[in-house]
Amino acid sequence: MGALLCTLGAACRTVNRPLLCGEIPEDGCPIGRGGTCDDEVCAALYDCTEGNWVQVVDCEWDGSSMGGGGAGSGDGGAGGCEPLQIDRTGEAVGCLPALRDPDCPVAAADMCEASVCLTGCEDFFLCTEQGWREVAYCSEDGEVVLIQ
Repeated sequence: MGALLCTLGAACRTVNRPLLCGEIPEDGCPIGRGGTCDDEVCAALYDCTEGNWVQVVDCEWDGSSMGGGGAGSGDGGAGGCEPLQIDRTGEAVGCLPALRDPDCPVAAADMCEASVCLTGCEDFFLCTEQGWREVAYCSEDGEVVLIQ
């Protein structure tokens, strides 16, 4: 009976949600949220890719300076990981209705720019006081395009 109901309704459709990575490894910083090796608490920079934290930069500290640069200090660092910079001005919470695949909240794009379009999301929306506002999308070439 349940299988019959699923064939008749769209509610049983498989929904591909972005995979969340959970807690970042100890002493790691998320590169998609602006983490850099300039921050002395970051031993390494990680990117959330397909539900797993992947180390993209090892922050080499020589111990002689606070906030000094190691590998990966500055803009993107080693490994070619450039975090996607989306303007979140006016961001709110609790937008309704909920987004449906392949639309995703802007948080799903908090990663290396080159990885954003590998999430399965096509359009990225920011929740504002006025409702959802599209801020980025994935082009047919698999490149993320900012709308701002």
